[in-house]
Amino acid sequence: MRSFARSTDGSRETINANYPLYRKRGVGKTTLSAATAIRAAAMGHRTLVMSTDIAHSLADSFGIPLSNTPTPVGPPNLFAAEFDAGEELERYWGDIKRKIAAVLRDEGLEAAVAGEMAILPGLDELLSLVRIKKYFDDASYDLLIIDSAPTGAAMRLLSAPDLNRMYAKNVLHLSQGIGKMILPMIQSMIRWPVTEHTLQEKITRLFNQVEELRKIFTDPDLTSVRLVLNPDRMSLLETERALTFFSLYGLSVDALFVNRVLPPEVSDPYLVDWKKNQAECRRQIAEIFSPLPIFEVPLRRQEVTGIDRLKPLSDALYGDKDPAKRLTKAQSIRFELKEKKYTLSLQIAGVQGKEIDLEKIGDELRVQIGRFKRTIALPQYVAGLQPTSARLDDGTLKIVFEE
Repeated sequence: MRSFARSTDGSRETINANYPLYRKRGVGKTTLSAATAIRAAAMGHRTLVMSTDIAHSLADSFGIPLSNTPTPVGPPNLFAAEFDAGEELERYWGDIKRKIAAVLRDEGLEAAVAGEMAILPGLDELLSLVRIKKYFDDASYDLLIIDSAPTGAAMRLLSAPDLNRMYAKNVLHLSQGIGKMILPMIQSMIRWPVTEHTLQEKITRLFNQVEELRKIFTDPDLTSVRLVLNPDRMSLLETERALTFFSLYGLSVDALFVNRVLPPEVSDPYLVDWKKNQAECRRQIAEIFSPLPIFEVPLRRQEVTGIDRLKPLSDALYGDKDPAKRLTKAQSIRFELKEKKYTLSLQIAGVQGKEIDLEKIGDELRVQIGRFKRTIALPQYVAGLQPTSARLDDGTLKIVFEE
């Protein structure tokens, strides 16, 4: 669900980003983001909760209009905003975009297509990162909560810092390699002097900030991630894959929130199978994600919208815990890159057996050690590698991947 950061001197907590990990919308990540923000503000942290989703619902959750500018939402210390990609694109890229789009329209392209082609791929996601960095540096807030887009977009957002290598090669140094072909083609087509310096000035400004934010994201003393899922198999698989992804990119996950658990008092025969399925899924979640703290959030009697309904949820969610504090340092899975080899370290307590069987099928890795069986959902990049060796070392399974 979220990641959050604390300053190294302890004077302020700074990033708290929510990442829903489910193929579809509706796991409840925005509601839990809003509830977390309310609890943090109530404990004295000057808090900004910010949505980077294209289809925003943070305003609906609070029940008040929101914009690209932080707005007080009621309780003391609490502010909210919804990232406006169009406004940010205009600020950073508007002059170049309009000139390129105008000429492309003259060449016969429809206006909408010309406008899209005038924007570099991934630029809107980079601007989301830059916006986060802006508020990180802003001493006005103690805590940032980032309510992110659904899984695919969240993944691209977090991996966006790695785009700097591609842009540095193909855009910032257009005089080398493929850039020697691309730039003359653009210049001849639009009959407008798109120079290396023009693009370099714009892109360098973005990447400098993104690179700084990457360091913040990967510092466990500053940033941690909290994941939201529902107790069903699809959500479980996606969350497991995402946990591996975050570990691959060096982000620290400190908790999981299992939302919409059917409470014991629900006894309708129609829901008997749902309750059985949820019980099995909750068992698997506890096993797979141990030793991470797992918070189970019961299904509420009515939709949780507005401060009056969010407040009780926020109190029940954390109890006496401070949501701005790191909830654990333990990690169930870690990745290390050394000598062009990725090593996946997986915590598995109480496993007996010496022989380790590995079977990779698509983007899943099946592991068996004695009676212990586990299927690990792999992120796309690691899924392209092959497991070459494995060993069990003091309760930690270490698997090496190579090309």
